[in-house]
Amino acid sequence: MDNNKLKNPAYLFEVSWEVCNKVGGIHTVISTKALNMVKEYSNSHILIGPDVWRYTEQNPEFIDDPRLFKSWRVKAAQEGLRIKVGRWNVAGQPVVILVDFTTFITQKDAIFSSFWEKYKLDSISGQWDYIEPALFGYASGKVIESFVRFNTTMRQRIIAQFHEWMTGTGLLYLKYAMPQV
Repeated sequence: MDNNKLKNPAYLFEVSWEVCNKVGGIHTVISTKALNMVKEYSNSHILIGPDVWRYTEQNPEFIDDPRLFKSWRVKAAQEGLRIKVGRWNVAGQPVVILVDFTTFITQKDAIFSSFWEKYKLDSISGQWDYIEPALFGYASGKVIESFVRFNTTMRQRIIAQFHEWMTGTGLLYLKYAMPQV
């Protein structure tokens, strides 16, 4: 594999339950390295987090930016993906996509059955503290797939990192749906 492609990907996605959602230590890890990541990758470094504030007040960690990826937002909405695009209100203000994963709750049995059939991942009996991050991971995988199809060519290198094991369902989704990521 060409190491320059690894060093200079067209896009580097980082997915975490704690992007714009302060819960624990991963929030600190990602937010404190954000400034350096923006210096290194600029807007090619995209963080993805859950839209946990969707039905309440404004998220104090999120700054909406309607100019970012404007055309792709329209396409994502047509695909049924509910997202917000903007900046994380931390040093460096990295690009962030917040994902409303709740649209997939009604499909959770089919989604988790698919993971069982493909990977023997037993998720059907999981509790909500597992189900929500797992569905967020899956939805994030679909967001990355949509973004990559719309904004890149097949020759460009795309990297996706999923921080928590429960969000790894997005990695498994991409392994099947878009293995080049």
